[in-house]
Amino acid sequence: MKMTRDEAHLLLAGIRVCAHRLERSPTPAEIADLLELSETEVRLQLSHLAGLGAVALVDSAFETHAEIKDHLTVEELPTTGGPALSADLADFDRRKQAEAERMANLFDSGEHANEKRRRLDRMGDELDDFRRRKPKNPFGDD
Repeated sequence: MKMTRDEAHLLLAGIRVCAHRLERSPTPAEIADLLELSETEVRLQLSHLAGLGAVALVDSAFETHAEIKDHLTVEELPTTGGPALSADLADFDRRKQAEAERMANLFDSGEHANEKRRRLDRMGDELDDFRRRKPKNPFGDD
């Protein structure tokens, strides 16, 4: 994963602000809420920074906390070029949001109930047709 220096500084600042507000090391979800980013993106970026040695990810029994280890290592990151994965994650989030809106509209508009009613009516018609048909004579005498 590629990460720019500005993105790394933003994430480190998010860790500092959360740590100040919460008076403890923040979780990736808390950092994501503060920065208004997806939690998945924050976790990926934290893992990348942990690999560089800038951040320490501390796993407890229930959750993971982020702590700043060596903030100077982010100065080695490039100043330009964004992560392609972030764009993909943003696109995925947009598609999931559109799908959620479509599903909400489906249930709110009553279309789901209409479709269910049509399906049940069709099944009832097929059952009536089945009952009206004369059964075949098993002995072949018609």
